[in-house]
Amino acid sequence: MWRKLPPKRNWRSIFLHSCNSRSYHFSSSVAAASKNSINWVSENKLFQKYPRLHFLEEQCRSLDQLKQVLSYIFVSSLHRNPFIMSRVLYLCIFALDSEDGDVKRGYGALVFRQIDKPNIFSWNTMIRAFATSGDSCNAAIAFHYYFEMLRRGTLPDKYTCHFLIQACGSISDLGLGKQVQCHAVTLGFALDLFVQNALLHVYLICGSLVDAWKLFDEMSERDVVSWTTLISGLVLQGYHTDSLFVFNRMLIDELKIRPNVATVVSVMSACADLGSLDLTKCLHANLIKAGFSEVDVSISNSLIDAYAKCGSIDCAEKVFHEVHGLRRDIYSWTTMIAGLSMHGRGREATTLFPQMNRVDGVVPDAITFIAVLSACAHSGLVEEGKRIFESMEEDFGIAPEVKHYGCMVDLFGRAGLLEHAYNFVEGMPIKPNLAILGSLLSACRVHNNVKLGEVVLKKIESSCENGGGAHVLLSNIYANENRWSKVIHIREEIKGGEKKQEKPPGRSWIEVKGLVHEFVVGDRLHPQAMELYMALDGLGRL
Repeated sequence: MWRKLPPKRNWRSIFLHSCNSRSYHFSSSVAAASKNSINWVSENKLFQKYPRLHFLEEQCRSLDQLKQVLSYIFVSSLHRNPFIMSRVLYLCIFALDSEDGDVKRGYGALVFRQIDKPNIFSWNTMIRAFATSGDSCNAAIAFHYYFEMLRRGTLPDKYTCHFLIQACGSISDLGLGKQVQCHAVTLGFALDLFVQNALLHVYLICGSLVDAWKLFDEMSERDVVSWTTLISGLVLQGYHTDSLFVFNRMLIDELKIRPNVATVVSVMSACADLGSLDLTKCLHANLIKAGFSEVDVSISNSLIDAYAKCGSIDCAEKVFHEVHGLRRDIYSWTTMIAGLSMHGRGREATTLFPQMNRVDGVVPDAITFIAVLSACAHSGLVEEGKRIFESMEEDFGIAPEVKHYGCMVDLFGRAGLLEHAYNFVEGMPIKPNLAILGSLLSACRVHNNVKLGEVVLKKIESSCENGGGAHVLLSNIYANENRWSKVIHIREEIKGGEKKQEKPPGRSWIEVKGLVHEFVVGDRLHPQAMELYMALDGLGRL
């Protein structure tokens, strides 16, 4: 009842004279004070008597507020309390909403320097902050804090090892990850599930599947994180069939472990990449039975993506409209727009685009604009694409990136507006990459514009390291014009290695009776390779 009393005097006096002084009451009193616009930082007696500060994570959401708290802490000499400083440090790096990651890490480092004797929580906070940023320089800083921690006599715990292994994964350094593993063995944490899961992730991220399988099979205990890490890692490395095998093994062998949202999303991604509509429908049916698809928008988004990639855009639209009750997010709208673009339904994609803000209040991001501009390019909607591109910065404050410029070049090129596309490239505020120039050169081949193709090739040679594929395109343009001497000259340069060309082998998939078959150029390992090549030879003679 005292929360509803008039401000300051009542709630403060009731609390200070209460016989029960647990931290729960302190947090409640601060929350009530906050609602009554009381500056809780100035309540000296409360701060000194009950310094646990759990309320900070709810009440202090900006760096300016945190600076006020720190000022009071130092004035009151509370900075000598390692628990208080560790909580403030954690808040600074992980709980503030509006600050950039580098800003939070930088200010956190300043706070950390003021701690005379950091506890293990403070050290782990700093190591985690730099280890999980995904930057190689920050990963090095994480190890610097680790070595400094050892030098100052603080022993690491399992969380320290986990964060260090995460740092190795963020920079894909397998060798460093194995060194941390050796250190974990020395410290006695090598068999800890938390550490093993992190190490499994590093192996998979770095493509060391043999080590990953070995570690997984040797784990005495596995949880849903272990299984999901292996499944998602196999999907990431392109082993989609193996990931489905692991998922099936999980359902059979681990009856007590229930797949979580991350597991389902990874498996759905495997179905999408395989292009297996039957598998997607089967998984969808099981998700409905288990109640998954009705509680999490991430699963619905993965279903939309899978159905679109498997060729059933109608099923994707059905899921998209059903997810309305779950509050569609930016991924729902972007995935649906990209799916429509993939199926050549650009007009529907551009119609859907403005609805995301009008219907659900979702503001498009840079990826959404890539999807809708790609839809315009594939459907020849030149004016619509120009209007949407101009609205990026004017209406949404999103500066176009190289991929957005690439979509516009593709849009003009497909429409046959080659001069317009070239002028657009020349007027770009950023340097065009090989993808943009290659798109323009490809348009020159389609529309037989030899003169502009030669100009574009010169730009590729002067600005891009690997332009071997561009020379093939130009030779095709010459071939269309019957300029065979030019064709022979370029082909000889490519064959002689003067024009480097790196091209991955072509792949295709087809689903027959629920079984997905993968074909690779020159592959002789398929069980029916002999019959397949005989059929191809027969078709070639027709």
